[in-house]
Amino acid sequence: MTVPISEEEEDRANLIPLIDCMFFLIMFFMIVTKFTPDELAIASLLPTDKGQMQSTSKSPLPKEQVNIAIYPAGLQKGMQPSEYQAAVEKMWADNTFDANGWLRIGGSNPMEVNGTPLGARGAKKGSPLMRQQVENFHAYVFQELETREQSGKPRDEQPPVVISCYSGMTWKYAILAYDSVRAFEASKTSNYVKDAFDLEKAREVIFAPPRIRNYSKRELGNELYEIVHLR
Repeated sequence: MTVPISEEEEDRANLIPLIDCMFFLIMFFMIVTKFTPDELAIASLLPTDKGQMQSTSKSPLPKEQVNIAIYPAGLQKGMQPSEYQAAVEKMWADNTFDANGWLRIGGSNPMEVNGTPLGARGAKKGSPLMRQQVENFHAYVFQELETREQSGKPRDEQPPVVISCYSGMTWKYAILAYDSVRAFEASKTSNYVKDAFDLEKAREVIFAPPRIRNYSKRELGNELYEIVHLR
């Protein structure tokens, strides 16, 4: 038998779901709210008799890497970007800009490279002078990388190599540096990488990111300043 529902019962609101929601909200705020007395909050901001507290946060350590810098020979550290810009402009005027370059790894002394057999002008493929420059290039890179070798670590855990070649110079310098590093890596393994999957276990060797152009009339001087002072 069906019991009829009166109009008063139909209009009565069901408050049980609302009470449940309020209960859960109260429980949520009780859990996440931190109750700290005002005295303790103020005390944490005041100086103590033990001097200034040391900050617990530490600055992130810079990523360890091996920097290869290639730039015109004769440019020393300690100059300002405007001075590097003036020196480069003078080299352009004298047609001696790409005559010689300096190859430097980390903070070591640079090696001078004769750019004539490597550059577009005066280059002769397979000439004795070119072969000698390539051999010198490889020997320097092998020696410097060997001193920075981390014994016991696999190739993919060795510090990555970043090649920074001044953009005004021929990219044959950069390609030769890359080839020298890969030859060194091949000497540490069975052979050159021939399979794409082998690169997953290979040491990272990259070129420095390209620079933004036309942002300053001294942009070439700024670029030289950064490359010359790489460590």
